[in-house]
Amino acid sequence: RFFAYLNLFNFAMAMLLLAPNLFQVYVGWELIGLVSYLFIGFKYNCIFKSKSALKVFLINRVGDTAFFAGLVTLVYIMTSYAPTRFITLDFSDFNLISTLAFAYTNEFTFVLLCSLFLVAALVKSVQFPFQTWLLSAMSAATPVSALIHSSTLVIAGVFLLLRLLPLVSLAPIVMSAVAVIGIVSAIYCSLCAVAQTDVKSTLAYSTSAHLGLIFTAIGFGNLDLAVIYLIIHGVVKAALFLSYGVSNNEYEEHKEIILLPSFVVGSILLSGLLFVGLNLKELFWAEFQGNLLLALEYLLVVFLGAVYIFRLCALYFSNKERVVKPLEQVSIWSLLGLTVLSTFWIKGGTVGLSFYVALLGALVALVYNLKFQGMLPKKLALTVKNGFYIDNLFTRVVPSLYNSIANVASYFERIFTENQACFKFMRFWVRVSAFVEKYVYDYPTKLLVFCVKFASREFEIVQTKNVLTYVAYGALIIGVVFTSILLTFSIIINSKGGIG
Repeated sequence: RFFAYLNLFNFAMAMLLLAPNLFQVYVGWELIGLVSYLFIGFKYNCIFKSKSALKVFLINRVGDTAFFAGLVTLVYIMTSYAPTRFITLDFSDFNLISTLAFAYTNEFTFVLLCSLFLVAALVKSVQFPFQTWLLSAMSAATPVSALIHSSTLVIAGVFLLLRLLPLVSLAPIVMSAVAVIGIVSAIYCSLCAVAQTDVKSTLAYSTSAHLGLIFTAIGFGNLDLAVIYLIIHGVVKAALFLSYGVSNNEYEEHKEIILLPSFVVGSILLSGLLFVGLNLKELFWAEFQGNLLLALEYLLVVFLGAVYIFRLCALYFSNKERVVKPLEQVSIWSLLGLTVLSTFWIKGGTVGLSFYVALLGALVALVYNLKFQGMLPKKLALTVKNGFYIDNLFTRVVPSLYNSIANVASYFERIFTENQACFKFMRFWVRVSAFVEKYVYDYPTKLLVFCVKFASREFEIVQTKNVLTYVAYGALIIGVVFTSILLTFSIIINSKGGIG
């Protein structure tokens, strides 16, 4: 069952990436959400995992609904104002489709259309305020977290935004929103990651934070940087997840095992201290340093990123029961594969301000050695660890809102079912509609069908399959028509003569 789900996910993700039009992207989009739900609730006899799967599925429904609404709206616009070939929403025609949608809609409608696709991207790529579902998704098995919830499924939102960039870029306010939400998500998730005490929660918040940087790059129009960062982040984050729980003991309850060497190398890459991570951090710094506020926010994200990832290294290095020594419980092939992943694209980079900020964060994490709750007041530390309780928005406020809507609907239902006057009024109109359907639509239709059948049976007589017979019938018809014309013409002439 596990590998059947895995193959289904590979198929769905390939469909999403290779789809030639927006309709097929939507099909792949829904399938990857379904497979994520199946993986999280794989051990369905565990109540916690079943509830986590349901929570993830319901939050993703928000993005899926927004995607569907945007898709329907765009199809309606193309159906109303564009040539037929644009209705398929093929990506090869998307520049023209975007121009037509912008030209034939008012500003509010166009911004609303782009905002629907933006909401879909934010939910799927776990951006603020929808980042809470990724924590629940971490209850799935570690290979699932490495493949799906860190490097593939969560980039579907970024991929959608890149695909629809010809459309979204025509709305500057939406592009600004992409950049602002991205940097807010990066700061918020980095703060929350600092307070976590387990690997999966920290890496989940880290994923949201780094995807926030990618959203910021897209908002500023630096697509090359966004795509490169997207690929490298996925590979490095997969290596970090696989370094956690790499031994066979990973499936024991409440047992956290980590392969420290590959995890440390991946941490160095992720924080931007060495190799290609250094290049990426300096590219982002070159993009943001022109704006003082953005530069400070970016440096804060870099600092916090180094703090939480090296804090994890210090945490697990100090606990020898959680550290797996290479080649003792791990095969040589697993170690080799993780090493290749961790050192993806070894390349030096220029040392800049972001490097020193990341180095400072690493030193702070190692000096305090995971004593976070001693660094801040206990209540504040607990608040940060719980994500500033934004998760309550989905676990309490949203269900309460749905319950309120259901109660209102139930009230009106009682009015229409228990009030005899309303019931009789509705029953009267039901009977009127039934009468109209029966005597105005049904009987005339049946009469027309009977006439057509009768005429077809009568005309079967002349269908002899003999060409000479058809010629004779044609000559007879032409003769009758010609004779009728002559008689009519003679009558008209005689009538004029009589008048004269």
